[in-house]
Amino acid sequence: MNTPYHHGNLREALLARAIETLSEKGVEHLSLRALARDLDVSHAAPLRHFPTKTDLLNAIAVEGVESLIGATDTAMAHSPGPARLRAMMLAYIDWAMTHAELHRVLRNPDVMRHTSETLADLLTAFADRQRAEISYAQEQGWRRNEDPAVLFLHLVSLTAGTAIVMTENVYRDPVVTPELRDKIEASIDLFLGAAK
Repeated sequence: MNTPYHHGNLREALLARAIETLSEKGVEHLSLRALARDLDVSHAAPLRHFPTKTDLLNAIAVEGVESLIGATDTAMAHSPGPARLRAMMLAYIDWAMTHAELHRVLRNPDVMRHTSETLADLLTAFADRQRAEISYAQEQGWRRNEDPAVLFLHLVSLTAGTAIVMTENVYRDPVVTPELRDKIEASIDLFLGAAK
């Protein structure tokens, strides 16, 4: 059910409704005119914030990546090394499970196709942070002789893949068990090995 917009932050209201539309109906049903109608504002009102649909898609992706990065900041409470790497991986998966709709939007090819410089910079910064955490862990002896690029690929594949499995019913339903959280942690611990 659409709630008319009443005096507030129109940009945020547009983004929230756009994410709902993408999650429920897909990108082909997303339009600035439809968002204006849903929020009960003039057709021109959204254009002040998003001149084109591409601008809107990019803003959604930026907001999603910023939210993900913020969620993984909780891992920084740990000292650098395998424990912090583990916390970062779990934070990524927890974020995806808590924000399944936004995670789905971020994976939408039409959304990712509109990568602005800001979005590219955010994604690069997050990848650099993951690489740095691998480096810190290796400095402490964790998989010291392994190629950092291979470890990075494994880390990204494991966290992103687990996030997809946990947020898509077609994948999630067959793997759900009462000890699901334990299984997710055990999967990460297989990657981390004894030095976690």
